[in-house]
Amino acid sequence: MSFSKEQLLPGENLVILSRQHWLVLFRPVLLNVIILAVLIGLAYISQRAWFLLFILVPLLYLVWEYLAWHRREYVLTDRRVVKQEGVFSTSSFDAPLDKINNVFHNQSFMGRIWKYGDVGLETASEQGTTVFDFLSHPLDFKNEIVRQREMYTGNSRPGAAPSKSIPQLIDELASLRDRGIITESEFQVKKRALLEKM
Repeated sequence: MSFSKEQLLPGENLVILSRQHWLVLFRPVLLNVIILAVLIGLAYISQRAWFLLFILVPLLYLVWEYLAWHRREYVLTDRRVVKQEGVFSTSSFDAPLDKINNVFHNQSFMGRIWKYGDVGLETASEQGTTVFDFLSHPLDFKNEIVRQREMYTGNSRPGAAPSKSIPQLIDELASLRDRGIITESEFQVKKRALLEKM
C-alpha cells in the first residue's frame, strides 16, 4: 500500500515522498540478464525449447524487486518522518519531528555523482538510530527534515534564539519603562496582554 492522504493525521501536510535511488534496481536487472542468457544458451545448445519456460522465474523476480522498490517509501510531513515498505503486507516506522535529536547523511564518491546516499535519524525512542539507505537526493531530504523540525518546534530560523518566557518579556518592558522609552500606561497595557497569555 502506497502512502496516501488518508494516512495523514488531521491538519498534517505531506512535504516530501521519496524512494530509494533507481540504481538499487541495477543488480536485479543485471542478474536477470545473466540468467536469461544462460537459459537461452541452454535451450539453444540442447535444442529443447521447454527450457524457455524457466525464463518466467527471473522475470517474476524482476517484477517483485520493482514492486518492492516502488513500495519502499520515505515520507516527510510537517509533523513526522515515515519509513514504509512492503508489497503484500506493510510495515512502517514513524518518528515525530520533536523526538528527532540528530539528522545525518552519508554519501560515497559515487553517491555524490549519482545523487544517492543514506540519511540517518537519531531519536529519543527505543529504536535509537534509523537509516534510510540508498535514498535519492539525500542532502535535500536531510535539509528538509531539519527545516521542518525547526518550524515544528517553533524555531523557524536556523540558529534563532529560543523564544523568551513571559516573565523575561515583562522584565524587558519594565527596563524600557524605567529608561523612559515607554510610558507607565503603555507598560501596564503590554504587561496585561502578556499575563493573559499565561
